[in-house]
Amino acid sequence: LLVKIGSVGEKRKNLAKNKICVMLKLCLAERQAHIEQGVTMTKPFFLGAHLSAAGGPHTVFARAEQVGATTVQIFTKSNKSYFARDLTDEQIAAFKSERDRSGITSVVTHAAYLINLGSSKVEVENKSRASLRAELERCEQLGIQYLVLHPGAHTGAGVEACVEKISRNLSQVLEEAGGSTIVLLETAAGQGTTVGRTFEEIRAIYDGCDDAVKDRVGVCLDTCHIFAAGYDFRTPEAYEAMWQSFDTIIGRPLLKVIHLNGSKLDLACARDRHANLDEGYIPTQSLAYFVCDERLASVPIILETPSSDGITEYTKELAQLRAYQ
Repeated sequence: LLVKIGSVGEKRKNLAKNKICVMLKLCLAERQAHIEQGVTMTKPFFLGAHLSAAGGPHTVFARAEQVGATTVQIFTKSNKSYFARDLTDEQIAAFKSERDRSGITSVVTHAAYLINLGSSKVEVENKSRASLRAELERCEQLGIQYLVLHPGAHTGAGVEACVEKISRNLSQVLEEAGGSTIVLLETAAGQGTTVGRTFEEIRAIYDGCDDAVKDRVGVCLDTCHIFAAGYDFRTPEAYEAMWQSFDTIIGRPLLKVIHLNGSKLDLACARDRHANLDEGYIPTQSLAYFVCDERLASVPIILETPSSDGITEYTKELAQLRAYQ
C-alpha cells in the first residue's frame, strides 16, 4: 500500500502513513477483541455494481461475471418511466435460471427516478404509488429481496409534511402489494427539495410507517450522497464518527445495502455528482474503509460510478477494492 503512495510528496506521504497506521491500529484492536470473544469475522464479500439489463433482466448475470461482481443492482424496467410492460413467464424463468447458473444470488433493484411519494401534486403522488406497486410486483416475480427508493422531494410543501406523506404512501403501497421485498430508503445528497439528506429525516420516514410494514422498510447508504450532505468519513476517526451517528439515529439493523461512490464536488455541496474511485473529493483509501470493515461482511456494496461501457471501469474498480482487502 505504501508503494501506491510513494510517488506523492514527502509531506503527503507522511500524512498517508499516519492515516494507514491509525486505521491498522483500529482494525487490529477490533480484531483482537473479536478473537478474545471467540467471534470469527470476515471482510465484506458482496461487492458489485449497477449493471445494464439490456436484452432482459437475465442478461445482467453474465455482465456481473465479466466485471468480477458477487452482487449486482439493476433496473427491471426503464428508470425514466413510471410503468412498463409486464414481465413474461419466459423472462422470469430466464432470470432465475441465470441466477442459479451464476451463483450470484444477491440482487438489488433500483426504483424509477420519477417516483416521488412526497409530491405535493396529486397526479404525481398517485402515479408514484402505482409505479412503486408495479416495481414491487416485478421484484416478487423475480425473487429480488431489496428495492432501493429515492424517498422523494417536497417541492415547496416543507420537509415535515413531505416526510409524513412519504411514510403514509409507502405504508399503503406495501400493504396493498404484499410480498416480502424490502424497500430501502436511500440517503439523499440534499439537492433541491429532496428529503432524506440527514439521518434524522430517514429515521423519521421509517418511524412514520405503519408498524405492520416496518419489517419491509430498510435503508441504503450512498457514500456520495452522505458526503454531499455533510457527513465526512475521509479519515478513520471521521469514518467511525459517521457510523456512530448512523447507529444512534437510524440503527445498524436497518442498513441493508451500500452504494459506494466518489463525489465530483466537495463536502456538504448538496449536489449528487458521482465520481470514479480515483477521482473527486473522496480518496479511494477512504472508500476502501467500507470494503475492509468486518461489520459490513453481509451487506451488499454496490458501485454506481461513471462507466463508459458499463464494464471497463467497473472491472478495474472492483479489482482495486478487492486489493485493499
